[in-house]
Amino acid sequence: MEERLRLGDPADVGRLLREEKFRVDHPFRVSRRVFGASTLDLEGSEHLKRKRGWWAGFGKQWAGSVTVQEMVDSAVADGFARARVSNDLLQGCVYIPNRIVLDLLDLPEVDPIEHYESLKPVLRILGGLPETDDSVAQAKDYIQRLVRDVTVPWFSDLSNEARSAELALFLVAGAETTVVALEVLTSAWWNDADAVTDAVRSAGSASVVMRLLTQDAPLGLTTRYASRDVFIDTVGQIPRGALIEVDLASASLQLGIGETDDRRKVQSYVFGAGAHRCPGDRLAMLEAQAYLGGLLALDASEYAPVAAAEPRPATFRHLPWQALERTTNSRAGAPAERSVGDA
Repeated sequence: MEERLRLGDPADVGRLLREEKFRVDHPFRVSRRVFGASTLDLEGSEHLKRKRGWWAGFGKQWAGSVTVQEMVDSAVADGFARARVSNDLLQGCVYIPNRIVLDLLDLPEVDPIEHYESLKPVLRILGGLPETDDSVAQAKDYIQRLVRDVTVPWFSDLSNEARSAELALFLVAGAETTVVALEVLTSAWWNDADAVTDAVRSAGSASVVMRLLTQDAPLGLTTRYASRDVFIDTVGQIPRGALIEVDLASASLQLGIGETDDRRKVQSYVFGAGAHRCPGDRLAMLEAQAYLGGLLALDASEYAPVAAAEPRPATFRHLPWQALERTTNSRAGAPAERSVGDA
């Protein structure tokens, strides 16, 4: 049985994410079983080749274009409208990133909320939650059907199998981490809207988004394996083949304590680090800033959370809320609030 350990010290996490001896190309990673061999689970020249495709699609110039900003603003406005109709603010968190991903893949006829429900079994196993094999198989079939309908020329230089893996990765993980990020922002706003508003006024939305996501990381865990025997001072000898759970949430939080916003942005592990740093971080930040602006126009005291049936996952760290409903009750003494602790 292979050895497994978890590390969350910031210095250790930095090594795990950046040093070549700690790799992601393990055949038993859940993501590889879901998407196939995508850039998430590759190393070396093939990983670099795939990553260039992501950089070409999500570069600085692209993210700064008027077209992209208008797309994000439209999705955010529609997301808040969907939340009003459903009387659940968290529906906006789901709608916005999935709408953007579907639009970028030229799949405008697919409803983002229904799409997300179809992905749920795969999202659950990626998040470390139990799910039946039949449900996962149905979700994987759904993903492949959508991928076959994608005609945009992304990753066109790859083989059909490789292109399918990259598109599946974008379709699922490209939205899910941002869904959780928007939930985290919602939780911070709901718990202390005045403090978040004041922070945005003084430091700007980008700095506030990064600070809040550092304090409460959307992606809590990732995995690496040791490609050879390695010695780490805080742990000792790690044998070749050992699986290592990289505790991004703990490391990011420890780095954020007492730091300035500029330094926190450099050090944070919100978007990972090293060769496998998230290639969609610019798009995620655009979505998060636009969403936070929409939140600040609302009255947090009019909303109350409904507790989820399951505890907060360790990987995709969804809130322990199943909904955030608008209510006529004031916050003080509202029954829903008494049953749910701070996220």
